[in-house]
Parts: sequence; structure tokens; C-alpha cells
Amino acid sequence: MNKKYTLAAACLMLMALAESAFAVSPTVTNVQAFQQQNVGRKVEIDYTLTDPDSSSVYVTVTISTDNGATYTITPSPATGDIGWVRPGGRRTIIWDAKAQYPTGKWSACKAKVTADDSTGGVYPGQMIYIPAGSFLMGNSNVGNDAVYHYSNELPQHSVYLSAYYIGKYEVTRGEYRAFMNATGHAAPYYWADVQDWYDGCGHCSYAFTQTDSYPVVGVTWYDAEAFCAWAGGHLPTEAQWERAARWTGSHPNVYPWGDTWNQEYCNNYYDSNPAGGGYEKYQTAPVGSYSSHPSPCGCQDMAGNVWEWCQDWYKSYPNSTSPFDYTNSYRVLRGGSWGFDDDYDSRCAFRGNFLVPGYYNYPYVGFRIAR
Repeated sequence: MNKKYTLAAACLMLMALAESAFAVSPTVTNVQAFQQQNVGRKVEIDYTLTDPDSSSVYVTVTISTDNGATYTITPSPATGDIGWVRPGGRRTIIWDAKAQYPTGKWSACKAKVTADDSTGGVYPGQMIYIPAGSFLMGNSNVGNDAVYHYSNELPQHSVYLSAYYIGKYEVTRGEYRAFMNATGHAAPYYWADVQDWYDGCGHCSYAFTQTDSYPVVGVTWYDAEAFCAWAGGHLPTEAQWERAARWTGSHPNVYPWGDTWNQEYCNNYYDSNPAGGGYEKYQTAPVGSYSSHPSPCGCQDMAGNVWEWCQDWYKSYPNSTSPFDYTNSYRVLRGGSWGFDDDYDSRCAFRGNFLVPGYYNYPYVGFRIAR
């Protein structure tokens, strides 16, 4: 261990918040912090996180350099199990102390880990409760599921989820505007009211006006996470998204409404609903415009309209015969969009992905919130 930089001890703090739809506050125990050997001055902070009734809690860390008298340092950059974290077992945060403090030299340091499952938030939209339980995730590769399938959707496997809430609708421009006004967060791309996303012949126009009831688009994964944190939630995990999109309680639908494709049931390039611009038009539709064909739990627009960011890094399912792992590079997108997407990538099992850096802003990407 580098003697010039020693993180000697650690402590913990439990934040108990009464204002919650959940009855039990999260617990942080067994906090340990130490400098990793042979990797510069990176500090590993380990802790155990439990919460019997929340699918994710918000974890923060602060550092004291005066043996716990005050905690004045917020570690950055810090990676791992920080921010929105799923409870259950041992968790690890890595802090690159040298990057933050190139000449730092302390000998009386402590780390404080705080977990918060407050659902007070400020999200004004409707949310749907999803009870705890198991469901079948991925493509069965039989019947209608086998018409289109990709190796990244295989194998189908059982996943257990704790109870959670998920937005009935995609986050709207009006909701995102409230977030920007409250926090000063910059507007996303394609924020102007009037848009024309046609990129073909050059003399055709498909201009339309986005109102506050349209889904916000042009958001990066970081924009979406920032909104969710402000609103008291988080991006849904890929499993949470798929469970809400297709699980009937005994069967995973191919599409939110059932196993047979119908282009009129969602906003895609080929539907004729004027809310989405009509046949072969390039535009979003106000959320809930295809309300007759929700998912089994009642969520709207889980096929078409906009692709939706998920919390997860993009990697293969357990026991895949074609394993891959794009952790730290690509995040998952689900649901298809208003563009050329149709019966194959509007399927609930279809797994899209985008490279995460902030310059990836598209008019067909949005998100919904979970907690």
C-alpha cells in the first residue's frame, strides 16, 4: 500500500425517511474502505445494502479527512454501486482519489455511505404498481416469438423482481420542462416546438408541433438519469421494463397487446393514426395516443413512439451461447420508435443499445421513470 495515502477507517450512516409509500428504510452496514494495491490511488469502499421493500435506493458517499469530525468531500470520479443501486448483498464503490486530488495526503480518513429510498419525489405523472414476482424474460424462440429473434434475446430465463412502480407513460416535454426550470438543467436536442425530422428528398416537409403532452426526445442516458433522480425515481432496469411491457401473469406477450403484430396499435412508420402524423410520417405522438392497446399492466406506448433508455449496461443473458459484455460502453434501449421500426424491433424482447457518451442525442429516444 502506498504509505502517502491511507484511508484508515470507515463509518456508516442510516438515513430513515418516513415520507414514503414503502414502510421500511434502507440499511447500510459493514462499511469498509481501503486503498487498492498496485492501481494508483484508487480507493475501494465496500458496504452491504438491504431494503426489503424497494427495488432500488439512492446511494451517496462522503469522505472525512479529520477522523469523522466533518464530511466535506464528495468522491468524484466514483464508479460502481453509487447512485441508484439495487439492494441485496455486498456492494462496491471505486473512487479515483488521485484524479480528484493529485497531491492529496491524508491519514485520518473515513467514508460515510448513505442510502435513501424516499419516494416523495416531484414526479407528477401516473405510475403503475408492479407486484413482486417472477416472469419469463427474453425470447422463447417458439411460435410467434420465433418469427424474429436475435441471439442477444436468448435464452429465455426466469427473473424475480421485487415490487416496484413504473411510469404509465413516457416522460413528457411538460414534465421535463418542470425539471429544467427547477434545476437549471440544459434543454435537450430537438427542444424547439416545431420539428421536421424528414431527411430524405430535401424538398418534402413533415413539420409538426410538439406540445407538452409529447414525449421528450433528444435526451442522453445521463439526462434521463438526472431527471429520474430529481423526480424521486430511476430509469427502469431492463427486466423491470420488460416485465411491465409484456408479462400477463402466465405468459410473455410478443407485443404489449398480444402475440400478433398490428401496425395500427402503436406509433410506427406505417400506422395511419393522425396523432402520429399518419402513414409513413416522421414524428412522435402525444403520450397515450394509442390507449386502446396498453401492456398487460396498463402501461402505454411500450411499443413505438420513442425508444426508451434502461438503467442497464448492454450484455448477454445468463447462459447465452453467444456471450458479450459492453459494460462501460453501451446502455440498453427498449420499445421501438416512430421511425422505420415495425414488427421486429417493436417486439418486447427486442434489445436496442446505444453508446453512452453525451453526444448521442436522437429524435427517437426518450424514457420513462421507475422507482
